[in-house]
Amino acid sequence: MKKLYSTLWQYVVAFAAAVVVLGGVSWAHHVHATAAPATPASQSAGDTLIVNTTDLAKDVIGYNGTTPLEIKLVDGVIVAVKALPNSETPRFFQRVTASPIFTAPIGKTPQQVLQMHFDAVTGATYSSEAVLENLRRGLKSIAE
Repeated sequence: MKKLYSTLWQYVVAFAAAVVVLGGVSWAHHVHATAAPATPASQSAGDTLIVNTTDLAKDVIGYNGTTPLEIKLVDGVIVAVKALPNSETPRFFQRVTASPIFTAPIGKTPQQVLQMHFDAVTGATYSSEAVLENLRRGLKSIAE
């Protein structure tokens, strides 16, 4: 009887470990991020403007949490779109950062990019849609 309980206990522990490991992947997109410290939406220095979407899109959730961006403009033209630290799964989020979502805006004005259509990245749909909404909100904040 002791051996039966010992074996059952091993199965319970193994099952619990599997739930913890898989839970971070399969259920994480339902968890909303907690409030982060306030971040200025934009900073300017001369002809350079940097827009941070941490606060502009704090309600936009990807697969594992928020997906803030930093958008850098020089003389009103986008020169960089950078992903800020996030909780997305790196191997899937890399698909998003390698997509036209990050490259197509370079050399364009916010108004031009806001008129563009981007497709979600296959295999990283939640993440790419969240990044697109961050991009849209960041650009709208300076285009208005």
